[in-house]
Amino acid sequence: MRIRSSDLIEPLAAIMAVGALIWLGLMIMAPFLASVIWAAILVYTTWKPYQYLVRLCRGSRFTAALLFITALLTFLVLPLLLAGFEFASQAGSLIKTVSLQFQLGWPDLPAWVSTFPYLGEWINGFWIKLGQGDPALLERIRGLSGPVASGLLRFGGIVGGGFLLLALSLIVAFFFYLHGERAAAWLKGMMWRIAGEKAESLLQVAAGTIRGVVYGFLGTALVQGVLAWFSFFISGVPNSLTLGFASCFLSILPGGPGLIGLPAAAWLYYQGHTGWAVFLALWMIFVVGTADNVVKPLFIGKESDLPFILILFGVLGGALSFGLLGVFLGPTLLAVCYALLGSWVKGSAKAGQC
Repeated sequence: MRIRSSDLIEPLAAIMAVGALIWLGLMIMAPFLASVIWAAILVYTTWKPYQYLVRLCRGSRFTAALLFITALLTFLVLPLLLAGFEFASQAGSLIKTVSLQFQLGWPDLPAWVSTFPYLGEWINGFWIKLGQGDPALLERIRGLSGPVASGLLRFGGIVGGGFLLLALSLIVAFFFYLHGERAAAWLKGMMWRIAGEKAESLLQVAAGTIRGVVYGFLGTALVQGVLAWFSFFISGVPNSLTLGFASCFLSILPGGPGLIGLPAAAWLYYQGHTGWAVFLALWMIFVVGTADNVVKPLFIGKESDLPFILILFGVLGGALSFGLLGVFLGPTLLAVCYALLGSWVKGSAKAGQC
C-alpha cells in the first residue's frame, strides 16, 4: 500500500501548528508565570479557610475572595512595610551615632581585634590608614563607590520587583478563588493525559510536598523570629519585640533576619557594648541564619516520603536555580521524580518475579 505525501504532510503540519501555538502561548505567559505559580500555591494552601469564609458569606464567592485577598494583602504587605520603616529608623540612628563618634575623633578598634588569627593585624592596619587619610587607600575606596551604588540600585530593583510580583500574584489568586474547582479539574485532566493512572498519586505527592514547604516556611519564620527576639532582648536592643516580628517576616528572604540583626549589632558596638555586639552578630549568623536549613526540611519530611537529604538538596538546589520560587519547585519536582522512579522500580521487580 502506497502512502501519499499528503497523508504525512497533514498530520505533521497539524503537529507543527499545535507546537507553534503552545510555544507562542508560553512566550506570552512567560512574564506572568511566576505570579501564576505563586498564586496557585497560595490558593491551594488557604483553600479550606477560604471555603469556610464562603459559607460565612452565604455562598458569595466574590465577596469571600475579595475579603480573603484584602486580609492577605494586610497580612503580607503591612508587616513588610513596618519592617522597612523600622530598618530605616535603626539605620538613621546608627548613622547619627557613627557621625558623632567621628566628630570626636577617629575611634580606635577594640584591642581584641588585633588578636584575630591571620586577619587581626591587617584589619587594625587598614583602620589606622583609613583614619590617617592614606591617599592610595582612599582612592581604592572611591573606586568601590560605583559598584556599591550599582549594587544598591539592583537591590532596590529586586525589592520593587518583589512587590510587583506580590501584587500580580494576589490578583491572579483572586480569580483562582473564584474558579478554583475548574482549574483543579483542568490540571487533573492534563495530568491524566500525561501520566495515565499514576496521575492521581503524583498530584497527591506534589500537593503534600507543597503543603510541607508552606508549613516549613511558616515554622522557619516563627523559629527565626523567636530566636532573633531572644537575642535582641538579652543583649539590650530597644524595641526587641518589634525587631523580632520584623525578623520573622523577613525570614522569607535568604539572610533576611540579618538585615535587622547586623545593624543592631553595629548599634550595640557604637554604644560601647562590644561583647553583646559580637554575641548578637555571631548569633544572627550561626544560629538564626542556619535554622532555615534545619527546620524547613523537617517540616517537608512530615508531609512527604522524600528522604531528608533529597529534601535538603531540593530546597537548596531549587533556591540556587530558581530563586525563592525554587524553594517550592525544587522539593516538589524531586518528590515527583522520586515517586516515578519508585513506581518504575517496583514494576520492574514485579515483572522479574513473574
